[in-house]
Amino acid sequence: MIHNPQIFVIFEPGMFGTFLCSLFMKQKLWRGNNLNLTFPGDQYHINAHGSGYKDALRHFHTHAHSVSLLEKNNNELIDFFKPLQAIDLGIHRLASYKFLKINFKKYFSRFVIVLVKPELDRLDVYGERLDKSTPKDYQTQWWAKNASKKNLNKLPKFFLEKMSIKEKQKYIKNHMDWLNNFIEIDQKNTIVFDPDDIIHSNLLQKMTDKVCNSLGIDNFEIPFDKIQRFIDKNERYLK
Repeated sequence: MIHNPQIFVIFEPGMFGTFLCSLFMKQKLWRGNNLNLTFPGDQYHINAHGSGYKDALRHFHTHAHSVSLLEKNNNELIDFFKPLQAIDLGIHRLASYKFLKINFKKYFSRFVIVLVKPELDRLDVYGERLDKSTPKDYQTQWWAKNASKKNLNKLPKFFLEKMSIKEKQKYIKNHMDWLNNFIEIDQKNTIVFDPDDIIHSNLLQKMTDKVCNSLGIDNFEIPFDKIQRFIDKNERYLK
């Protein structure tokens, strides 16, 4: 069993998961890169992929990774998580609610799950943000595979964008439906956080304080004057 403190931020893509993970880089046990408070993002500008945050483990991030892990047996999972014994603080961005099916209590003695969960009436907004913050993958989308015109270059750009957003929204809603019917959530070790609340300094600070208190590690002060630039870039997706 691993005894070093671990923070598992579980979310769906588009819900500010990388941003939330980046904040915990201010905790003094963190030994990775320094946090880049300009949050430069990548070519899509609105995400936090340029913050300096790096995943602690390979193949421990996407939905496909969650599916793969759930197929591993107990010994394979022990080996998978073993490298975390060598780090003082693990911060993990798990971009699928399906990671909740992992029995973290079996492998970790000190951990907190931050479950990022928007309100139901906000799911379309987060589906749109997912589309705008990730590569345009029209060719791989379900609607494109079933389109009557196989040459997508002949379709109007506005149509491609609209269909892509619609598919991302459907993806988010399907995963939220699964979450709302999943009854095995570890209530004791889980903190639920509404991503809309990143605009409220008191609520964001309260969440990080609660995580640190649960792990028995020092609290840290969020530099709200610095992160405001990132929030401003995402203003249209926040209420």
